[in-house]
Amino acid sequence: MLKKLGFYIFAALFIFAGQFLVNQDLVSGTPPAIAQTKLTGENAMQRISKGPAVLYFWAEWCGICRSMQGSVSNILRDYPGLTVAIRSGDDSKLQNYLNDKQLQWPVVNDNNGSIGLRYGIKGVPAVFFINAAGDIVFTTVGFTSEWGMRFRLWLAGLG
Repeated sequence: MLKKLGFYIFAALFIFAGQFLVNQDLVSGTPPAIAQTKLTGENAMQRISKGPAVLYFWAEWCGICRSMQGSVSNILRDYPGLTVAIRSGDDSKLQNYLNDKQLQWPVVNDNNGSIGLRYGIKGVPAVFFINAAGDIVFTTVGFTSEWGMRFRLWLAGLG
């Protein structure tokens, strides 16, 4: 029993340390400006200027991102948000992917990864949660459940 408890404590510390290392370079506070427009040609930052809102970085080639597509779609139906596709091909390839997967997301194509770098992203998926003042108040990298995203958005709406 004591061995089992020790294992769980070690596992929890390992996960916490991993999350800290992955999240430590992510920006908080005022989001860096995204000058690129959405695939539809509209201003990108307008969608996340006031929260609670979500900014979701993903990639077409990312398996974890694919497993979150339904959750992200549900969140984007209920909250303002923007998605940024990192290194996922040119606009045409990206639009074909969105059409094929029936994703009705507001998307900025970050084909060279420069937007992701400004946000401190080292891996996808990465999610930024924005409060009513327009500041990033929570971040996460890796799989995040729909309820986990909703909880953070709810908290972001309190401030």
